[in-house]
Amino acid sequence: MAITKVWSRGATMYQPPKRELLGQFTMYPMDDVFYGPGSVSNLEAVLEANDVRRALLITGTTLATKTDLVDKVLAASAGRIGGVFHETVMHVHRGSVLSAAEMARSMGADGVVTFGGGTPNDTGKAVLLALADDITDHDGFDTARVKFEYPATVEVPPIKGACLPIVAISTTLSGGECTYFTGITDDVRQVKDLYLDKKMTAKALFLDPELTLETPGWLWLSSGLRAVDHCIESMCSTNSHPYTDGLAARALAMLNQYLRECKSDPQDLVARTHAHIASWMSISGLANVSLGLCHGIGHQLGARCNVAHGVTSCVMMHPVMTWNKDHVGNRQTWIAELMGVDTAGMGPEEANAAGRDSVLGLVEDLGLPHRLRDVGVTESAFPAIAADAMQDLVVATNPRPVTSVDDVIEVLHDAY
Repeated sequence: MAITKVWSRGATMYQPPKRELLGQFTMYPMDDVFYGPGSVSNLEAVLEANDVRRALLITGTTLATKTDLVDKVLAASAGRIGGVFHETVMHVHRGSVLSAAEMARSMGADGVVTFGGGTPNDTGKAVLLALADDITDHDGFDTARVKFEYPATVEVPPIKGACLPIVAISTTLSGGECTYFTGITDDVRQVKDLYLDKKMTAKALFLDPELTLETPGWLWLSSGLRAVDHCIESMCSTNSHPYTDGLAARALAMLNQYLRECKSDPQDLVARTHAHIASWMSISGLANVSLGLCHGIGHQLGARCNVAHGVTSCVMMHPVMTWNKDHVGNRQTWIAELMGVDTAGMGPEEANAAGRDSVLGLVEDLGLPHRLRDVGVTESAFPAIAADAMQDLVVATNPRPVTSVDDVIEVLHDAY
């Protein structure tokens, strides 16, 4: 892949080779995105427009018990939230979904509002699934999960019933609230499964920076690295697309700037708003572009080792990029330039290496961990993590073919 210099205000733009395009691009059926300070004030109008009078609010224990932010959301709903479920569990275990769904049934909920990061958001979508398909026990999720057999056998069961309307209020940067898929952990198998249906798309998304000020710094920043991971793996995917490439490229440059500004001044609402919008951009359209090995490993590090998803990206991005380096052309040079590296005068290998190093440098500059040993993962877990990752459909579009469990273990050792 060649780099083409297109000079516009002194910028460098990567231009991938021309190739035939023929297909279908599916858009997220989301009606509105509200952003900026105080934007949550539009919540009542959104709930009214969707005929929601008695929503279940799904959030986290910390937000519900150690801040006054849930009260602000309740006030913004003007009485259209009828109950609060805050016993969500990181990586969304089946039991917590069943508990939330039972609360929704018992209160007669006619909608769901999620408030928080990836855990409340994925729990909310999982509750829609449980209600629509009348799932009332652990094994009920088995028939609804996506099943994948490497390299290309995929089964995506549709949701059978109608879903309640859902509205998402985000306090992190992982971006999952923008999608129509959710991950649910099977406690027995210790595997995080994917569930996918457009019916789970939020009717509206709120990116209000005032509601993010209580988010712990490590969580805000590491979830921003998850968004960086979305950008990099979509740009390097074997089924990358010009539409998502454009969004991801701009989002990556924004995240590199605004995550640093958030680190420098956590109260900077303008920087937080820009980071939030970059997160949304990083994941827009990704139902059409599958990702890669970093996400495949990350899902299972979460389910088996309880590592936060943003932290899995901090740890795994550089090793995966290194493993892929001979299979991405000059796309890692593109990443370097988007991260602010002047690649003029560098040879192709040096420029690509600069892309990998710029990502690791951002992780280090933000004070986040970047080795598996630093986040409590032991080498004894590698075989199980690798085997589970091979059953995640995102590995099928990794730029370097992932042909065996040994390939994944090799990357895990590099990350250790």
